[in-house]
Amino acid sequence: MYAIFGGYEEYCDFDASLLQNLQKLLTRYEEITENLTLIDEHLLSTFATGDRKIDSAIKKSFTNDATGYKSLQHFISSQLLQPIHSREKLPPKIHPKQKRKKELRRYKIQNKVRFTKPFHRFWYRYIYPARDLILSKKHEEVLHFILNDLDNFVSLTFEELSNELLKERFPDALTSGSYWDRKVEIDLLLELPKGDVIVGECKWKNSKICKKTLTSLQKKAAIAGFTPRYYALFSKSSFSNELLKNREPNILLFDLEDFKEWSEEEVYKKREKKPYSFEF
Repeated sequence: MYAIFGGYEEYCDFDASLLQNLQKLLTRYEEITENLTLIDEHLLSTFATGDRKIDSAIKKSFTNDATGYKSLQHFISSQLLQPIHSREKLPPKIHPKQKRKKELRRYKIQNKVRFTKPFHRFWYRYIYPARDLILSKKHEEVLHFILNDLDNFVSLTFEELSNELLKERFPDALTSGSYWDRKVEIDLLLELPKGDVIVGECKWKNSKICKKTLTSLQKKAAIAGFTPRYYALFSKSSFSNELLKNREPNILLFDLEDFKEWSEEEVYKKREKKPYSFEF
């Protein structure tokens, strides 16, 4: 529900099922469109459906890059989008006249964006591209399209929340978030004091994480040149017995129970800050 309606909870009935909420959302399409219509919606759709890299999204959406960057700046200043800067570092030149390796000469580090409200990412990933079907009342086709891809969509929200949980567990973290470079992408990278790092992998799927996922994360870290202090795995559906029984002290495992405990801690903190009156 949060991945879809976050930031626009007024469109969600928390007593109804997910399917019922989606059906109601489609019937309110024209009403909601009037509230959401923005300039250059195609760019927002490109960000919502792609890898969110700025330069490539603008090239796909505009024939004139300057117009695209102007629209991007508008979305950032209006707090619809938030820039996420790459932490990739290219090898330094030994001498000013030294040429970089051939594969790096035209390579450009790309930054990304994130939607500040989950609902906007949902809308421009599914609803905006399906507007003709919705206006033609072909709601079943749209729902089929959404539900078949929903786990893939929710995985990014799960990744963002996993990042917040890991920051709460390691409050001394200097930087956090996803990491990407020209060779590899890692869901989570926390940089700690004294040069220590934590790398993490997040899986929002209906199967347990097994040792293969850990091995893959270890390989990614090695390719990126990291020697992590911890490896963190986040799972919707818990972990295999092999991983639970044989994990090393530097392997951190988080499942939905950890998120439940975290959310309850946050509620408790808010209640401590604000006095409540109780009615009996």
